[in-house]
Amino acid sequence: MLALAIGAVALVVAVDTLREAPRENVQETGYRFRRLWLGFLGALGVVIVGASFFLLPYASGGDPRTTVKVSGGQFFWTLDPAVVPAHTLVRFDVTSVDVNHGFGVYDPKGRMIGSVQAMPGYTNKLDLTFSTAGQYRVRCLEYCGLNHHTMEAAFRVGERNE
Repeated sequence: MLALAIGAVALVVAVDTLREAPRENVQETGYRFRRLWLGFLGALGVVIVGASFFLLPYASGGDPRTTVKVSGGQFFWTLDPAVVPAHTLVRFDVTSVDVNHGFGVYDPKGRMIGSVQAMPGYTNKLDLTFSTAGQYRVRCLEYCGLNHHTMEAAFRVGERNE
């Protein structure tokens, strides 16, 4: 259908170019088309921007997540608080006091479930939801010195009523 419509418009334009037309008529028609086209594009832009407001990830109320402040240094992690609720969004605000570290979170079975860089002067964020209660480990994922292998910590995920 669209190809037929384009072909029809091209045919009308081709036939119309065979006859002479005064410059004023051509200019008037061109400006009228430009105004209509601008109006169409403006309306389309308003519709698209308006529709996108419904698709953007706006917050829907309060902040139900738990925030854990994490600081890394050679060769330690500090996590506050050390107990977080299960089935709730947990945000880790991760920074470093000395050099770059890799903040890796491991579930009770030893599988990595999230990671983010810990950098001095920056706070990086990691959002996780823990579905299983238990002891979770934090390990450094970036070589940060001779005792890098000892840089571990733990936190506990408990049920909401704990």
